[in-house]
Amino acid sequence: MSISLILAIVFYLYFGILFFAMNGVAFSGFFFVLGTICLVYHFTRDKIKKHRWLYMIVKICAAVAIIVFVAVEGMIIAFPKKSTENCDYIIVLGARVMGNEPGLTLRGRLDRALEYVKSNDNDCKIIVSGGKGDGENISEAEAMKRYLVERGIKTDMIIKEDKSVNTMQNFEFSRDKIEKDSKENVADVDVKVVTTDFHAFRSEKYAKRAGYEKLSFYTERTKWYLVPVFYAREFFAVIKMVLISII
Repeated sequence: MSISLILAIVFYLYFGILFFAMNGVAFSGFFFVLGTICLVYHFTRDKIKKHRWLYMIVKICAAVAIIVFVAVEGMIIAFPKKSTENCDYIIVLGARVMGNEPGLTLRGRLDRALEYVKSNDNDCKIIVSGGKGDGENISEAEAMKRYLVERGIKTDMIIKEDKSVNTMQNFEFSRDKIEKDSKENVADVDVKVVTTDFHAFRSEKYAKRAGYEKLSFYTERTKWYLVPVFYAREFFAVIKMVLISII
């Protein structure tokens, strides 16, 4: 059995798990596409090899794609994510809400924020950042606030930012909340961002654009079975961010 056929089977199986067993995890279709590409190559490779120029183009494109993917993923993985230093404010970045309750990813981020607060003595305020998306009964910020309050965080220590719909807006709108509350420029305030590990690298770039300077991260670890889909999705999100900044 060829490597391309084995990969096709693996990609199709993973897509099936994400789509059917896990109710359609976002970006799961990417693995169906990968499986199809591998399958098509498996059945056409002999014909492709007969045309030397075409075979070389396929090999070069595959090599470039792999190199770029490994380089970007390397930066995402190597980015510092475990800062335990004191801060003035924590920003918890929003994620999907299931009706009124935080979804799996968002619960993980909130638990990490709670872990940090309970293991550090500084009285930092928590900004919960995220608007209301499709299929959500309440805003992500409101769901996060309720979750934290139920677990012992005082209401007056939570600042709700419930208008943002993407990561850039998370930082822009949270910046306004921080500057209003602290009466300082956000560049002079120590801010710790709580998100999921794969999201930290890109988040830092957006935060810098929004004027944050004293920035650190304390991240939630991605569940092992979601690592392929979330890190693959993040690869394309980073590429999109770079292309938009160039254009």
